[in-house]
Amino acid sequence: MEIIYWNYRIAHGITAFSYFGIPIVIAILFARTKATVPSKFWLAFFLSGAFILFCGLHHFLAIFEPHNPVSWVHLSVLNIMAFISLSTLLWLIPTLYQIIEVISKFQKNALELQRSQQMQQLFLDQGPFGAYIKDEQSRVLYYNQEMQSKFLVGPLEWLGKTDQEFLPDPEEGRKVMENDQIVLKALRPLKIIEEVKIPNSEQPYYWLSFKFPFSDDTTGERRIGGISIDITESVEAQRHIADLSKQLEQKNLTLEAKNQQVTCLLDMVNMLYVCEYEDEVYQVVSLTCNKLFPSMSFSINIIANSKNYVEMKSFWGAEKQSKEIFSKSDCWALRRGKLNLLSPSNLGLICNHLEHPVSGSHLCVPLLGQAEVVGFLHIHALEEIGAEEQKIAEIIARYLAFALNNLLMKQRLTYDNLRDSLTGLFNPNYLQTITEQRLAEAERLRHSLGVVFLDIDNFKFYNSRYGHLTANIALKALAKQLLKSIRSFDIACRWGGDEFVIIMPNVTMETLNERVEQLRIDIFQMQLKDGEQILESVTASFGIAISEPGITVKDLLDRANQAMLEAKRTFKNHVVVYRQAIDNS
Repeated sequence: MEIIYWNYRIAHGITAFSYFGIPIVIAILFARTKATVPSKFWLAFFLSGAFILFCGLHHFLAIFEPHNPVSWVHLSVLNIMAFISLSTLLWLIPTLYQIIEVISKFQKNALELQRSQQMQQLFLDQGPFGAYIKDEQSRVLYYNQEMQSKFLVGPLEWLGKTDQEFLPDPEEGRKVMENDQIVLKALRPLKIIEEVKIPNSEQPYYWLSFKFPFSDDTTGERRIGGISIDITESVEAQRHIADLSKQLEQKNLTLEAKNQQVTCLLDMVNMLYVCEYEDEVYQVVSLTCNKLFPSMSFSINIIANSKNYVEMKSFWGAEKQSKEIFSKSDCWALRRGKLNLLSPSNLGLICNHLEHPVSGSHLCVPLLGQAEVVGFLHIHALEEIGAEEQKIAEIIARYLAFALNNLLMKQRLTYDNLRDSLTGLFNPNYLQTITEQRLAEAERLRHSLGVVFLDIDNFKFYNSRYGHLTANIALKALAKQLLKSIRSFDIACRWGGDEFVIIMPNVTMETLNERVEQLRIDIFQMQLKDGEQILESVTASFGIAISEPGITVKDLLDRANQAMLEAKRTFKNHVVVYRQAIDNS
């Protein structure tokens, strides 16, 4: 009986120990892995832990209870329970650790995904444009803060509604929905100007809308994405000049000179509207002013980007009457934000940018952009500058400023500033940025990022032999060959001069070496022509490197560059793989 008694107590002790150990082990593993229990599972987690602890407490108290005879069957059950409890505890330690590690990794990945989604949401919400998403029935599923501020609505007020339901004018909403259906039927992007009023305003507003179809990856349903930019000012400006031309035609039907002025101004506005570069804008204004005021001299003066000085960008006429570079404070039109006239009959303020001795009439008209003055138009005449001429000068200045402002907006929105002007490949600034992104993505996905550095062999000799213009043909042809040889998601860049860099995501060193070797052969086999003249073929030396965990963009590019330099030092027209020995040499 003594053996049964101690067996009874030991079995209860082992079971109590196991029951107490299970929640302790779970708590320790959660603390070490820094995993957390989702809030919706807290109650079940708490009740399970309490159940296990109280079971352990029950067996612990049974150790100290007065001895009562037990049957062999009861004792066998207790022994089996003790064995199973202890085995569960021992088995739970490694297995639960793996489970909790998986939970922790899942939570980290979910947090990274949430951060990425937050950045995308921040871009859409804070962008200076209206962004929205609709379903196939044109019901709004999302709209950003710009839309909320423009239309004075809350973040949930439009959700689930169509344009006919929430726009002030249902007819305008119907036309917007028709445009949505055009996008869905054609399954192609649509660029269109839409007229949509905003609340508490009878004035029409015009929006340049870019609509495109896409599929929801979660539901598989089609969606309509859209970005709308308020171009009311641009449309009103065009209408204003049209109204002005009508007024001039009605009041001066008998005066051919007036008609010529209006025609000339309209031509100027139309040409300014399609200008792509600043020099073209200046040429258009110069042409217009020469037609309207053939006896006067003109200059366009623009405030530098540094805002510290003003520079004369264009001049036409008999003789310059103004300095070419001067301070902003030297012009009264810039100071006051309105035109300044100095003439024999109007002895006004003399601008300090005028050359002495000052003679004749001088008119300075500020170029008023959307937010600030960007420069001024200076007119010099030997005679008086009349009121009609002043008005025309103001019109020219207004649309000159409008054209310059449009060019600035295009430069900010276009991707051309990311590319090399000669080859069309990406420039080094873009390469640095995109390589950082691709490297971070490769580390997250546990992939390798390949980098190729190549330099045209003996290009200095090639340049000296054929000249810069013909040598540029070789650079363009090589760039074209690069784009033809790489994958669609690879990134080719002109690093500078005759050096090029290629970024190849998700590639092994063996595959990278094979592709670069084929590229080397393709470049060697290129046929170069300058008109009918056949040019000498070019070869290139290549250096390649593969990323490894923790490497920086600079080190990765340096490795590929060192391998390329090794190729040029040895055989040229050769591919060298980065080795640690190169780095140490």
